[in-house]
Amino acid sequence: MRALVVLACLQALSLESTLTFAQTALTLPGCEPAEEVRSVLQEKLNGNEFDRLKFTEQMARRRDVLGDLIAKYPREVEPHRELIQATRWWDEDRFPALRDQYRKQAAQHPDDPLALYLAGVALIGKDSPQRVRLLEEAKAKTPKFPWPALELAFFYSGGKRADKQEASANIAAFFNACPDSTDRQAQRLLAKAGSTELQMKVAAALRARLSKETSRARLKEYETLWGLEFRTRPPQEHDALRKQLSADLKRLESLHPQPDAEWLIFLRNGYKQSGVSPEALKTLEDRIASAFPTSPEAFRIARERWRKDRKEPEDHKDAVAWVEYTKRYQEAAKRWMAQFSEPYMGAADSWYSAIGDDDSISETDGIFAMEGFLVAANEYGQPSPWDYMEAAEFLANHKWQPGRALVLLRKAQLLLAKSHEQESDNRTPEEVEEAASGQVFENQYLAGLMLRAARLAGKVDKVKTLRASIEGPPPKQKKYESEYWLNRARLAALDGLKTDALTYYQAAMRTRMEPARHRRGKLHDDLTEESRALWKEAGGTEMAWIIWSQPPAAKGQELAEGRWEKAEKPLPPFELADLSGRTWRLKSLEGKSVLINVWATWCGPCQSEQPKLQKLYEQVKDRSDVQILTFNIDEDAGLVAPYLKEKGYSFPVVVAYNYVQSLLDSIGIPQNWIVDPKGAWRWTQLGFDSAETDWPQSMLQRLESVKN
Repeated sequence: MRALVVLACLQALSLESTLTFAQTALTLPGCEPAEEVRSVLQEKLNGNEFDRLKFTEQMARRRDVLGDLIAKYPREVEPHRELIQATRWWDEDRFPALRDQYRKQAAQHPDDPLALYLAGVALIGKDSPQRVRLLEEAKAKTPKFPWPALELAFFYSGGKRADKQEASANIAAFFNACPDSTDRQAQRLLAKAGSTELQMKVAAALRARLSKETSRARLKEYETLWGLEFRTRPPQEHDALRKQLSADLKRLESLHPQPDAEWLIFLRNGYKQSGVSPEALKTLEDRIASAFPTSPEAFRIARERWRKDRKEPEDHKDAVAWVEYTKRYQEAAKRWMAQFSEPYMGAADSWYSAIGDDDSISETDGIFAMEGFLVAANEYGQPSPWDYMEAAEFLANHKWQPGRALVLLRKAQLLLAKSHEQESDNRTPEEVEEAASGQVFENQYLAGLMLRAARLAGKVDKVKTLRASIEGPPPKQKKYESEYWLNRARLAALDGLKTDALTYYQAAMRTRMEPARHRRGKLHDDLTEESRALWKEAGGTEMAWIIWSQPPAAKGQELAEGRWEKAEKPLPPFELADLSGRTWRLKSLEGKSVLINVWATWCGPCQSEQPKLQKLYEQVKDRSDVQILTFNIDEDAGLVAPYLKEKGYSFPVVVAYNYVQSLLDSIGIPQNWIVDPKGAWRWTQLGFDSAETDWPQSMLQRLESVKN
């Protein structure tokens, strides 16, 4: 019944056309929700109380709260926007019906800008020409109605119909109408498509408004303001900004002398940007841990401190060091499990991560940890195929309960197929190809796990639905060819065809683009382990194995792609200042091989990569033919300088949030970009492989490779 609440409300709205959408005299919503609407959204759909709910309970509450608000305040934008977004991402089975309802409303009320706008929002990914027409009509009917311009800015900011001029004009139109808006989508588009001048105007307007605010929820918008100010002002002015930020914090503390944990974390993040001493931050964190010892904020502080104080061993071949590190992490995770027992907090995830590679863990303890992980991941979050696959791989690696692993993988298979059905008619050819490539990887990974589990369980029939795809032609992408042959080998072994299986295993070895590496003290190499076990089972000798498993003679070729991808677009010119005040231009870097590292202070893999980046920078900083440059993309750019000071890093850091936002539709970090001496973007590496034996040397090799 709850599932029908929202649609019933919308149907009621269309029936009451004489009272709502058909009356052009009705005022249109402005830049901000009415205070009573804002209060309900903040109270019912935000905060720790909402986070404690299971995912299904959260969805039910969203439907109830948004349905009630739409029924009571049908002309308010925000409940409709949140309903469309929440249904599209978290309740996708109901989204087509909801989209059709909004489209019908627009057809029934063609003179109502609100009805036209909402239909345009709901048509995301579906019938883009109609979507644009509806939004343009809504904008033309009432130019002062700001929301169609924002949605048009979003539409033109990416995809195959991307238009930078249109995106820029529309985001300017929105902020001209709503100069102090902190709407999340608007702020992202401001960074992506807005001019520096516009961003500075928004910052000034926002500061003027916040200076008069006293509401705790509204005062948290200072985080948006501080980010804007640091990103739009030159580094030479950042010290003055820190003084202003310190004054803001004193005012904020005085307004709310009895803070809760969430408010104290907000203050802590501000104090980090203000540049206070580590001791002052520690005092504030101690206050949170003492006053709110079982809160999610206290857990995050405890975990951050543990990881900061105990660095992972750098040498992944050092088994002794990794055993000791893992033991200590397990002890900490046990304490967190006891202290922060609510599943939604993530302590169970930390414990599960701590035992993932531990062969000494008992089956009882291992299954208990896995179940806790699944509860936290899929009952308190949106069910994900990757969580089920991770749990199934954990079982397969330990050779526990293969039948259960198959059940988990079947759930993953259904969710993965569903995710592959998501539609979008506005993707570029490159985005379509990237999505198809991603699906190849996902399907191969799932198939490999199902084959492993089926062999352990002795159940050939459990993979019959995969047989056609496994036995099909090899993928076009060379980087997936080895995994294709590996799965062919697994299927043949499951069928009892040992000779075929060994042939396929050998093909997998010869097409592997990167050697197996030690990780966390262990060598993970399923391909070699499986093929060698079958070789022995077939009666093969050790000498013959050595000959059979040798790779073919290496050919003279460019560096293997591995985790690298060839860049698909040119690098736009840039003129950006680093934190020392030096201006960097792409044009002035010609003649050098350039490594651009994209990172943020909050990114864990970035933090692991940076000591190696610093080592490489020290090796090449005096060379005239190589340049290391980093692009930081923190929204809270004031965090960057204190972070670098604490870590002792000296590589050049450019505040590049706006530039990177304008360049990439989605940003996963860390990234490494290789630019050749002519200024051409040649290679992109996404992510950091902590098991890389000599990161600086391999990166330097990549830089040398593009000189010609």
